[in-house]
Amino acid sequence: MIPVPLERAAPVLRAVCAAGYATPAGPRFCLAHPDRFVEENDVFTLAGVISTELSVPALAAFQYDGDRLELEAWRDGVRAHRYDSWPDRHDASDNRAPVGADPTAFLDFATGPVDSHRLASALADTPIDAEDMDVDGEPGYVWAQALHWDVMHALSHPDQVIHRAQWDYVHMRGAPQALAEALGSTELVVLGTACRPF
Repeated sequence: MIPVPLERAAPVLRAVCAAGYATPAGPRFCLAHPDRFVEENDVFTLAGVISTELSVPALAAFQYDGDRLELEAWRDGVRAHRYDSWPDRHDASDNRAPVGADPTAFLDFATGPVDSHRLASALADTPIDAEDMDVDGEPGYVWAQALHWDVMHALSHPDQVIHRAQWDYVHMRGAPQALAEALGSTELVVLGTACRPF
């Protein structure tokens, strides 16, 4: 997520992203969806470059297998903050405590009033809504998508923007009809060697 309108970001995104898509995210934000399977084109690497080229912070997000969310805030080409909802996921450890659960690190990406309670709860991996809680009675969110949704919702992004923010390049390419419906009349900018999906 980049806190500039798509028309301002598009020339930079075309220059730095080898393959991917970009969409608007309201009047003051846009989203970049890079093809992570192209070398040096993953969302975290590009966030640093984008933050330098546009002189604004950039927020990179990646969900692993639906149960782990990573967020990185970049400023002037330097990673300013890293959040990981389940850093010990691949270890034998039972520790599920998130790292980087500092709500203030994400305030640059708010589009309106911040729901501080929801933001802090989401980053702590403590769902407010019962339907987001782990079905086996374990603490935390059952899906990283719901955690991501709550973070973005707490930052006042509308539902249609949050829905687009959760789309990955691979999903966009693999479900062109669903993508077209999700976009509605919203612009889609094709970056680098990516093909127009519809």
